[in-house]
Amino acid sequence: MKLLVYLVAAIGCTSLRTAWCDVLVHPYLQNPSSTAMSVYWVTDTDEPGKLSINSTDGTELLTFTSDPVQKAELNYGPSELSLLPGGKAPDLPYVHNVRVDGLQPGTTYIYTLTQGKSKFSRRLHTAPEAEGSVRFIVYADSETEPESTGKPVDWPAPFTGSKKRPYVVDQTEGYKQNLKMIQSREPDFIAIAGDLVEKGGRQLDWDEFWRHNAGEFSDIAGSIPILAAVGNHENYAGSDGGYSVAGARRSIGKFQTYFEAPDNGSGNTAFQDRYYRIDYGPITWITLDCTNGLPDKSAADTNFMLLGEGEGGDAPDFNPGSKQYQWLEKQLADAQSTSQFTFVTLHHMPFSVGPHGLPAGDSDGEDTQSGQPVRVLSPLFEKYGVDAVFCGHDEFYEDSLVNGIHYYDVGMGGDGLRGPSTGRDGSSGLPSSNPHQVFLAHVDAPEIWDGQRLIDGGKHYGHMEVNVSADENGHWTAVMTPVYAFPIMNESGKVTRWERRIYDDEVVLQNN
Repeated sequence: MKLLVYLVAAIGCTSLRTAWCDVLVHPYLQNPSSTAMSVYWVTDTDEPGKLSINSTDGTELLTFTSDPVQKAELNYGPSELSLLPGGKAPDLPYVHNVRVDGLQPGTTYIYTLTQGKSKFSRRLHTAPEAEGSVRFIVYADSETEPESTGKPVDWPAPFTGSKKRPYVVDQTEGYKQNLKMIQSREPDFIAIAGDLVEKGGRQLDWDEFWRHNAGEFSDIAGSIPILAAVGNHENYAGSDGGYSVAGARRSIGKFQTYFEAPDNGSGNTAFQDRYYRIDYGPITWITLDCTNGLPDKSAADTNFMLLGEGEGGDAPDFNPGSKQYQWLEKQLADAQSTSQFTFVTLHHMPFSVGPHGLPAGDSDGEDTQSGQPVRVLSPLFEKYGVDAVFCGHDEFYEDSLVNGIHYYDVGMGGDGLRGPSTGRDGSSGLPSSNPHQVFLAHVDAPEIWDGQRLIDGGKHYGHMEVNVSADENGHWTAVMTPVYAFPIMNESGKVTRWERRIYDDEVVLQNN
């Protein structure tokens, strides 16, 4: 009973779909381009909403009436019913999606949504033309779940093996502060390199994600589009199917309902929104789905529990010869001649000292969700001049330099705060599984304490900020800035405020 009361209080109308809350997920932006943007929102009735697009001086330019579609994909599973009022799921919700086209590049608009008794006013900004500057944010592993509130995660103590202690705030607060810091920087878009939620097949976890991004805690996604990648947790249904074919389809069905990306030309609806390309001003952004490799349960497989392409499952393979691999090579070749910078995002970090940095396998010293199989893509990245690869999966900050390409694990969005598994301060006692590492927060940002107050260092919730611009001579640079939200404490160890800090690993890339 206590858990039920807690969930009611915690997730509010975003999840419970009560009569006093007609908009379950506030408006949020998807699929940006220089001339268009999609506006999504979710309601508990089939009443159409009115969307108006205005210039910044208030002139109304376009108006739309939404066509809501009831989505069975957004249902609650059997394991969730006991956590809902009366043990019964509410009626299925309705998703509204309006594609706003005919806009001007690099232009800010004000959009207003009127839905029932609710009214929202937000801004949207189209992608600039090729000569425009861009700021974007990327992180991974927010892994939202309502039960995280009030339960601080273990925080590994560096250089002590397996010793741990509870972090100073819970994951809910950590993610909130991270997003607050991101929003203050007004990026053009946010990319999430997988594991947005703890269990992709659990509706309560998605409710919690939107509570942070388009709801009670923050409306950041209402003005800043999210470009999402699939992580292993987006395939995982928990108690309602795990990684089974049915469980993965349930999970991915929710992901594909919430997110929209350009058509990847695969001709397979199961692959849509899972890998895609977006050209945003001077950069090309390529998102991959590397959550499963074939052959199954081999050195090429990133998830021994998940079935993929050709074996009864829907997850696309990424290995040479696969449809996704062929698509990737074509996009990289084109981007090399059309973009100032090419960035790739995917979930499984191929070079890591975390537990997923071990070779693929189910024996000692191996991992059934290894990132190492993704190394098969490195020759393509090098051949076609990829500038940086952004990943997650091991839930810390690590920078690896491999043949001139920076591979970043930015899995510090809002979960875990995991420590290294291998290497000099690893918990496993194994030698480093990543000889390419140039920065790891635990090693290169040592903790400094004053009594119960943490003064500096450590591993914290954060993100990567990237600023792409050209100087007066037309020379392009991309400044990669690893940011973390640092908890400022009083003498008793209580957090009193948060401060934006930068790890000593800022990198400047130049277009050659």
